[in-house]
Amino acid sequence: MLQFEYFDDITSDQMFRAYGQDLPEVFKHAAMAMFGIMFDLEEVQTEAEIEVEATGASEEMLLYDWLSNLLFEFEVKYVFFADFNVTTIERDEEGNLYLVGLASGSLTPQERRTHVKAVTFHRFCLEKIDNRYVATVVVDV
Repeated sequence: MLQFEYFDDITSDQMFRAYGQDLPEVFKHAAMAMFGIMFDLEEVQTEAEIEVEATGASEEMLLYDWLSNLLFEFEVKYVFFADFNVTTIERDEEGNLYLVGLASGSLTPQERRTHVKAVTFHRFCLEKIDNRYVATVVVDV
């Protein structure tokens, strides 16, 4: 099954679609696609693991917060993430979603393709199509 794919129809930004059978899988593949824009994931030796949390009023906003928090952790801790595992997605008493995940990567700098500055709301969506999740994301590069 296709994990993610890139599209070139956005000028000066990068768009991708990520796929998954469930929310943890589509969130993992979206993170892989985003970091795959910046460097070759297959070249990364895993030597560090960081717990990352996210919250959102909807599944879509939870994905946005997850990706944004991963970028923040990358910028602050300078870990080149290449593998992701969403361990928990649950609702609190107010109905908001809460996610806990692990991001693994290298402390050794990787050769950069480009730099992702931020996740945007342009064309951003998460939908369930034919029993699988599809996330469309545009990032500012």
